[in-house]
Amino acid sequence: MAIDLLRCGNVTVDVVMREGVRFLALSILSLVIVILVGSSSLTVWFDRVAYDVLNQYYASVNYAASDVVLIDIDQASIDRFSGWPFDRSVHARAIDALNSADVSSITYNVAFVGARGTLGAGDEQLMDAIKRSGRVVLPLIAENNQELKPLDKPELPGAILGHADLSLDEDAHLRRHYLYAGLGFPRWPSLSLASLYIYAPVKADDFSGLRTPYLHVGFSKLWSRDYELLLPFGLASFSDRVLRYPLWALLEGKIPVERIRNKAVFVGLNAPTVEDRLQVSSTDAFFSTEVHAFLFSTLNRGYTLSPSLSVWAVTLGVLATLCWSMVLARLPLGLRLLGLSMLLLLLSVPVWLLSFGYWLSIMPMLAGISSMSVILMFGRVLDFCVGIKKPQIN
Repeated sequence: MAIDLLRCGNVTVDVVMREGVRFLALSILSLVIVILVGSSSLTVWFDRVAYDVLNQYYASVNYAASDVVLIDIDQASIDRFSGWPFDRSVHARAIDALNSADVSSITYNVAFVGARGTLGAGDEQLMDAIKRSGRVVLPLIAENNQELKPLDKPELPGAILGHADLSLDEDAHLRRHYLYAGLGFPRWPSLSLASLYIYAPVKADDFSGLRTPYLHVGFSKLWSRDYELLLPFGLASFSDRVLRYPLWALLEGKIPVERIRNKAVFVGLNAPTVEDRLQVSSTDAFFSTEVHAFLFSTLNRGYTLSPSLSVWAVTLGVLATLCWSMVLARLPLGLRLLGLSMLLLLLSVPVWLLSFGYWLSIMPMLAGISSMSVILMFGRVLDFCVGIKKPQIN
């Protein structure tokens, strides 16, 4: 009898150990899947889909900027002033008009570049207007591995430069921007951040964004970007509700001064015959000046959407997978309930971070939970099919 009981005990311990080793192997396999998924293009694709869904959901959010006014160079303005491009004296008049209205900042989203040779009368008037204002932001662009500065001047008194880079994803949709970029080193602030330097200098020094390793950035070997941010939600609502006027109304004195005084004014093209819209979603596209103005307004009110490093998403996925394994394992009910509670807490972390302006991918977590469930279910079905039986005690 003693020998039979000992043999029974050995068999039971052997079964438990075998089940434990198999469960541990399945858990390790699921964790490997989490790590592989977290570092793959599948997570990038999933995040784009999730971002697009949320962006559409928040498209009609009631957001009307009180700090921004748009001056549109629309088709009517282009027709009134003899076609595009304007003589630069027209832009000089616009800056003088805004300066007289005591606006807080003037972001003029027009690249005054090109082989012009000697400066003409319109160029001189434009430079004088910029100097008189002292609060003009102008775009800097890069072509053929060269930074093209306004009016071909290394320095332009009265102006601050900002990069106008709005890079598109592989599917030609705009989802992200960079607070700093430049050739050789990302030293130029974006147009939105440069505008904030003039409008609210204290706020301009308080920004977030995902830091980018210097040697792994940019669309060329020389152009580099830093402080990556996702485009915040609500651009469609902003575009519909922001106060805006055509350029011709400004030049003809038909804009009430009190409407633009102490505002951040963005001047740019709003004519599809001259500039293409940037696709933000499958249904919405916007001109670049609208995007820059929206980014300025979100920075000014402290609303940014910063992506997180993939290592944090993988870490969350590993923890969630381990918690889910506790639920599925043959453990006491108390431990299984503890695992379920911890899992629900981990699932709420991405939502909680999103409310603070941080995007954390949930794809590795979903991959771990799903793979653990599928693998364990497949293993149990396989055990049933091959007829694995418990040891019989004679």
